[in-house]
Amino acid sequence: MTLPKPIPPRLTAVLALLMAAAPAAAQTGPTPPVRTAVPPAQDTVRTLPQQGQADAERAQGPLLDAPVSRTEYRLGPGDQVDVAIFGELNQVYTLTVSPEGSLLIPTVGIARVLGLNLEQAEDRVRATVARYYRNVEVRLALSRVRTFKVFLVGDVTTPGVRTATAATRISEIVNAPRDRNGARRRTVYLRRASGDSVDVDLARFFQLGDVAANPTLREGDALRVPLVDETVSVQGRVLFDGAYQFRRGESLAELLHLANGGDGFPADAADSIRVVRTPAAGERVILLMSRDEALGARGRAFALQPFDAVYVPSLSNFRRQQVAQVVGQVVRPGTYPIRPDTTTVRELVAMAGGFTPQASLVQATLQRGEQTGAVPSDQLASIPTDLLTGEERRILQIRAQGATNAVVIDFQRVFAAGGDAYDQTVRSGDVLTVPMASTDVTVIGAVGVPGLVRHAPDQGVAYYVRQAGGFSRRADRGDMVVLKARNGTRVHWRDVGELDPGDTVVVPFRDDRNWRDVLTSTQAIVTTISGLVLIAVGIF
Repeated sequence: MTLPKPIPPRLTAVLALLMAAAPAAAQTGPTPPVRTAVPPAQDTVRTLPQQGQADAERAQGPLLDAPVSRTEYRLGPGDQVDVAIFGELNQVYTLTVSPEGSLLIPTVGIARVLGLNLEQAEDRVRATVARYYRNVEVRLALSRVRTFKVFLVGDVTTPGVRTATAATRISEIVNAPRDRNGARRRTVYLRRASGDSVDVDLARFFQLGDVAANPTLREGDALRVPLVDETVSVQGRVLFDGAYQFRRGESLAELLHLANGGDGFPADAADSIRVVRTPAAGERVILLMSRDEALGARGRAFALQPFDAVYVPSLSNFRRQQVAQVVGQVVRPGTYPIRPDTTTVRELVAMAGGFTPQASLVQATLQRGEQTGAVPSDQLASIPTDLLTGEERRILQIRAQGATNAVVIDFQRVFAAGGDAYDQTVRSGDVLTVPMASTDVTVIGAVGVPGLVRHAPDQGVAYYVRQAGGFSRRADRGDMVVLKARNGTRVHWRDVGELDPGDTVVVPFRDDRNWRDVLTSTQAIVTTISGLVLIAVGIF
């Protein structure tokens, strides 16, 4: 009896690796040597390489999203396998499935493996080897998946041929979850080379993570992306709102499940679902149901139609933190929680630690976070001043007197000793600004020495102009204005008695006219009028 040849130690390590179904590094050459193991690829997500990167993919191999199943993976042309034979013949071969689906095993023969899974292919190779060698064991492992062509047509930017592998999924080829108009794409038709057709709903993969809705590709597959024509819309408080490509036979419950990512409605969604249907002929139909009804038996029985609209309202101010802000001369500036129309200015300042010694209650302001009245149009501000009528100029002047979101409040009175004065309440988004106290009055414009003038009680505008060097020769004394520190409004100087610290006196410059230009314009107007008169005389 002839004993089998001893197995070399190096081959023993390789056989143990193959029996554990671990991948090995590929080698090329007419007589491949014994192969050694390489570390497994990292779990990295990347897109399918373009045509210019085909060489790099062939060298590295595709990235897999799951281990290859020995019972599900079907071999095809271009797959690379490792075949280990030990016993009377001790050898490891790295072989590639031929274009017709066969493995050429040196010194053994040909084994046809097209369409077989790895377990079946191993049995087929074992049977082929057994015709020539006895007392041998055969192991087969997949070392590299094949690369092939698929076809992409339809509503895509660049239809044509794409490179794929047996591990490539449809989303890597059709990677646009929306169409050109922003509607969520639902349907992709996958036609196999065998003639079978599969209707793929990519939205289930992109929004629900359903891998079954994103199958892998095979040789000769054709992907047709139809134009999104009919849609249904889901608006309001859902996780994925917008227009969805219509899929015939889909129910309201299925669409809401998809629009919420499979997690149910958001917490601030109202318990009211409205479905609006506008038939081609007839009046619009509005259906109301609760969330439980929409997701339950009633929603599952309600079949959607093209251009249906589903509305899910949200609860107003749902668990929304109401806050107001304090800035400037307080001990702890910041944002503080309030109860709208209940928390007072006094309480807000108390939360901020009170005023600092440098705080100016005269210049403190309270502004609403949102406009409560009609917001005036700013069209007049974009029109040149010379083209405005007298009434339009007065409107702009009135608007400049103060902001529409400023609250009229006397902070000195509110925070007076005793605290009996009316205390203004605050609302969410309000901003209380407390500037640093000023002891000066600013004088700018057409004066001798513009700058700061120390405040003097019981003094008017004339006093501060004198202290600033008096009027210059180009001063327009009649149009002087005072910018009040209290609320930032602009007041004509004649309407101001005593100035307060922080006020600003503005002395404008006189607009010197170019009389030569005025005379030229007057002559042009006279000439135009004379021409019109002569034309009228000639007509009549």
